[in-house]
Amino acid sequence: MDPFSFPPIMLPLLINALVLMVTLLYGCREDIRERAVPVVMWYPAAAVGVLMLIWFWHSVITSGDLSYMMPLIPLILFFVIAFYLFTRFHLMGMADTKALILITILVPCFPFVPLAGYPLFGYPPYVFLPFSVLFNAVVLNLLLPVAFFFINIVRGNRAPLPYLFLGYPVKGEDIADEFGIVMENFEETGEGFTRSFIPVRTAIRDMLTGGNRIYTKSLKENPEKYRQELELYKKAGTVWISYGVPFLIPITAGFLTAMIFGDLLMVLLSLIMI
Repeated sequence: MDPFSFPPIMLPLLINALVLMVTLLYGCREDIRERAVPVVMWYPAAAVGVLMLIWFWHSVITSGDLSYMMPLIPLILFFVIAFYLFTRFHLMGMADTKALILITILVPCFPFVPLAGYPLFGYPPYVFLPFSVLFNAVVLNLLLPVAFFFINIVRGNRAPLPYLFLGYPVKGEDIADEFGIVMENFEETGEGFTRSFIPVRTAIRDMLTGGNRIYTKSLKENPEKYRQELELYKKAGTVWISYGVPFLIPITAGFLTAMIFGDLLMVLLSLIMI
């Protein structure tokens, strides 16, 4: 018997999804403003989530649908371990991992019924929501460079083509209040003031190896250490920095789009097959 035909069974997961969405939106706000997500932010969602999970699995067992839901359990374990390892090997931030693990445990499947009309593009063959969230987040994250390219074009920002996809200019005097990585080199000599873009290959190498990158966050936290650089940035007027969008934002967007539209993978496959 299909548990998705019984709204009461899915109600606790829907409550978990709504609580998680509020939590994620608040986390995105804090991550944008402070580049840090307070740990206590996750406690209410976890507390409510545990209660709702008890309700959910009790309903599944008493309704006789446990055999249908059993495949979710190994998937949940696999994804939780995988997300933990992502953080362990520094492939993902701690806040991102917590978000994905909570989504995996608290909302393992789509919390809707077909009659509700959601997701708009229907359920994927698998109903495991965390996979859809992760895939949607990756797709949306990959679209960010394209979005920044068009924003730069509309605003008339000029730079070599690759940099139009990778960053944007900010006021030199306010650079410490921005978030990103400085993409230009500045030098002041007796002959004058010079500036140049850091080669893309060098920037990528530094990003992977932890090279000589200057984070705007470092400028804010250690103004004395970077006094000379800050003076040069002010004289430059504008400075190009790489965009610093926390992955928590694509995760939140992936969660929201999965709930409303469904799995973007299935949408893409359906478009290809038309």
